[in-house]
Amino acid sequence: MKAEIILEEEYKATGTKLFLASIEHNHIQHLIKLAQDLSLIDLLGWNTVFEINEVEKFIAAISSYALPYCRKSQPLILGVYLETEDFPIGYVVLKGFNMDLLAAEVGVVILDPRYRKKGYGRLVLRRIVRYAFDELQLKKIGSSILLSNKTSINMCKKVGFVVTEILYKSWQMPKGDLVDMVLMELTR
Repeated sequence: MKAEIILEEEYKATGTKLFLASIEHNHIQHLIKLAQDLSLIDLLGWNTVFEINEVEKFIAAISSYALPYCRKSQPLILGVYLETEDFPIGYVVLKGFNMDLLAAEVGVVILDPRYRKKGYGRLVLRRIVRYAFDELQLKKIGSSILLSNKTSINMCKKVGFVVTEILYKSWQMPKGDLVDMVLMELTR
């Protein structure tokens, strides 16, 4: 990993160090390869399959926001790296910054199936929340999650997010069906 390290955290359960860092072009291509897993579409609610050279389209997809108070802004996209891996295992994005309300939306995705459901997503979420509140001086962080994605909802709850609204039949899936979405927030 040669990217500039922005944030570091140790996973106490294993002693493994986790890094959130600026992400290089070829590392985004690595994430695109990992995102070819079709099961991710049902978890995330958007088509995760991109050609390896569609870096800009991938960035646009992970940067889109759903919360009504979010605004068009430059997203902060960081790769999620483990000290034992040369390439990212996932990403975290702060997007839709509204500097009038000091708010943004967060998205955390562990794309590498070897590291899913092992606590890394929660660790990443805790670290980016701390960064958003302490360094960026945000007052509110929101997340929009498909109601069927219980793992992500529970992860957010464990970090302190609360459900603020359930939007029934509000999110159009890639095949056209409408599904329910949960809006969650954490305020400082």
